[in-house]
Amino acid sequence: MNSKIRKNIFRLTFCSLCLFAIVSLSWSGEVKRCIVCGMDVSKYPHTKYVVTTTEGKEFDTCGVQCGLTLHLRFKEKFKSATASDLLSNRSFDAQKGFYVYKSTVITDMAPGFISFVTRANAEKFQKGFGGKVVTYQEALEIWKEQMK
Repeated sequence: MNSKIRKNIFRLTFCSLCLFAIVSLSWSGEVKRCIVCGMDVSKYPHTKYVVTTTEGKEFDTCGVQCGLTLHLRFKEKFKSATASDLLSNRSFDAQKGFYVYKSTVITDMAPGFISFVTRANAEKFQKGFGGKVVTYQEALEIWKEQMK
């Protein structure tokens, strides 16, 4: 066999293995998608947001913006939500957090809300990257208006 044929066989084998790996991942359900926008949640651990319904079902979203969307869609079935603090990457009760809206940093989606456990950390971030510091309820109202 000449070298051109060997290279082509190698390329074909390599491409087949790559395609098999991609198809296997999609069949096995390894990729967890945001329930609202479809983004791969595993790529956004720093902005992960989980909404829980009154029925006890949990829905993962890529970030605050999609989480707020889900909150508004669920209406009275919304029970609670957890957000990820940008600095510590730890989950906290989203309704007790503070958010920077429309900073120059886009963490998952624009215009974007970035979550913080404390107002002090949100204000420090805002001083460096702009935006507006808001409470959860204010974020929900802002997003409700944006969705109209």
